[in-house]
Amino acid sequence: MKILKFFGVVILLLSLQACIVKSIQPFYVSEAVSFEKSLLGKFTDNKQGEWEIMSFKEAFEKDSSNPSKYSKDDLEALEKYKQAYVVNKVKKEKEAAFLVVPFKVYNETFLDFTPIAFDDSESNSLAMQHLLKTHSVAKMNKLENNAIQLQWLDEKPISELFNKSQLKLKHETVGVDETLVLTATSNELYQFLQKFVKSDIEDKWKDSETYNLTPLGN
Repeated sequence: MKILKFFGVVILLLSLQACIVKSIQPFYVSEAVSFEKSLLGKFTDNKQGEWEIMSFKEAFEKDSSNPSKYSKDDLEALEKYKQAYVVNKVKKEKEAAFLVVPFKVYNETFLDFTPIAFDDSESNSLAMQHLLKTHSVAKMNKLENNAIQLQWLDEKPISELFNKSQLKLKHETVGVDETLVLTATSNELYQFLQKFVKSDIEDKWKDSETYNLTPLGN
């Protein structure tokens, strides 16, 4: 039966790939937002993908036919995300765009990702309407020759903390694939990241979904 095959595929996919932690609310608080100029530019990654990272303002103006006639909503968005980026990621001619907000947790740089557009199909429009554009968070590490590493917060260490009753953070397990979704406030999520950064959890980034971005031309 097709439904049995579907569940088999879901289980196989979950066993083969890292599962990033998803949240309904952003992981950052406004006072921690901190723009990183080194992220701007075009990159290739270690998984045969291409990235273009622009400031939100640059992307907004590039997409506007007449910047002199911004609406009230446009101006509010420009103010709200003046320190954010728009990230376009392309792999095998499939494109996805993300709103990305950089912020500091102590001396570490983190990036809050939210998908804003991605390739889909009109035949799957009903299925697409069931999907939530949740937040994820990645730690940024600067490598040699202006390269950048992004490591996403993974479900494994977080689930272990929940299972051991060592973490009190509002969450739900949803869907047929039992996806972990954090439902805590942004303040609570940020406080959690502060504790997580300072924790002595061994290999806490080991299972992370990781991308190494190399500037084009290097």
